[in-house]
Amino acid sequence: MKKLNIICSLVLLFAASNAISQVCEYDFLFTRPAINDVKTLSCAEASADLDELAGLISDRHSYIWSVDLDHIAVLEKMKANLPEEISVPVLALQIRKFIQLLGDSHARISGYMKLMPERYIPAGFGFKDDRIFVFKRDKSDLLNSDYPYVRTMDGVSIEEWQKKAVEITVGHGASKSYRWSNMVKLLPYAGYLRSELGLDDADSIRIELESEDKRSYTQITLPIISEQPDKKKAFGLGKESGFLPGNIGYLRIYSQSTSREPELVQLIDEWMPRFRKTDALIIDARQCGGGARTNLKTLFPYFMKPDEKPYIGNVAKLRIPADETDFDPRGKLNVGDKKLKYITEDDTTQAELEQLELFLRTFEPQFDPPDDKFTDWYYYAMNPDPEKYYYDRSVWLLMDWGCGSAGDIFVSLFKGRPGFTLVGTPSSGMSGNSIIFNLKNSDIPVRLSTMASFQRTGEKYDGVGIDPDIYMEAEILDWLEQSDSILNRAFDLVIAGIAGKGK
Repeated sequence: MKKLNIICSLVLLFAASNAISQVCEYDFLFTRPAINDVKTLSCAEASADLDELAGLISDRHSYIWSVDLDHIAVLEKMKANLPEEISVPVLALQIRKFIQLLGDSHARISGYMKLMPERYIPAGFGFKDDRIFVFKRDKSDLLNSDYPYVRTMDGVSIEEWQKKAVEITVGHGASKSYRWSNMVKLLPYAGYLRSELGLDDADSIRIELESEDKRSYTQITLPIISEQPDKKKAFGLGKESGFLPGNIGYLRIYSQSTSREPELVQLIDEWMPRFRKTDALIIDARQCGGGARTNLKTLFPYFMKPDEKPYIGNVAKLRIPADETDFDPRGKLNVGDKKLKYITEDDTTQAELEQLELFLRTFEPQFDPPDDKFTDWYYYAMNPDPEKYYYDRSVWLLMDWGCGSAGDIFVSLFKGRPGFTLVGTPSSGMSGNSIIFNLKNSDIPVRLSTMASFQRTGEKYDGVGIDPDIYMEAEILDWLEQSDSILNRAFDLVIAGIAGKGK
């Protein structure tokens, strides 16, 4: 092992001398934040893990062809910057930042925030109109209602703090919704972000606040604490469905989680018959997250005419593992959380295949997965259900950045459907059939997507998301769980729409 380490050091020293002038673009990958952990790897062991990661991306990953990135060259630069010994958490955080470059919004190191120093700002952060505001942890009020927005922290612009937070949370190639929603969750992590910004650690932090009109400023000083931030979903939205004034139905889709499948399927099939004679329907999918497509499969047929042909909502190709020469694609995605059929599976129907053929004639994907690396098409089709009636009134679907993965699929299939209006902010943008690969030496769990998934428009989900028809952003009081301005404004739109039709 000693001889191997010496050889590794010599090789990396030579590589560094040739590459150091070219690494500026990726310097942020090489930082080594202060982490209290006794487990370390030698240079040779860490280098071997990075080689293993390069192989996984080359052999299994689905979105590397969608970005302009020479992943092998970047990983070689990371190897050239390895010290003789490196902490496993530090290596994990470096890898976390690197995989955010892959065009894959499922790419992650699970639990990475637990690796960061337990040094936190005792406040919460939110965003509105591309500005960051700060509020008390208990959400009782802003830190300063006259000066809601953050200008600097520790004398460094809030934009620089945001940049460092984005680099490790989701990467700058993610959708704007996904960047902002994840970035604000990391802003309280002062210990980590100070290290990334080159700032000294301290037991307090100075925050400069600015007024709504940006004309006046004030400063506050907060202590640094060891209690982790609250990780509950934003806005404190409820789970109840029911009737709103004016004979409007309200269906709350509060989760897409597989653990919630039975109760939500029951909820949908209980409430939709009750909504049959309403004058309009609001479907509230805000903060529904991801998981499975069961809610969609249950709900969508209520909005299909009995004689409607199969509706192709999503197509995908699966990465063929490089070591499987006789790979059989059938059944690989026709599983509980996805239900995508391969074109030759036994449960395909002639009607579905005919609609798929028509769809693919004009379909142009955002990038072309190489034929020798990927399967042929999988498809996700919706069909009418003779046991479900057709709801023919206007439907208003509330969405936001909390709709991700299965939540992205959910809102995307209703986008452009007759009678539907999507209201809110864009979804997260992610769909990928991700798998966890544990690196041999460090046991770092790297999650990578293996499916290239596309919207009906041809766009990826990842890095794009789904735009609403009517943009509507949450107000500060919504973040403080003291109002629900989105639902109130959407309700006004629905009432105006009903009135406009002469009801």
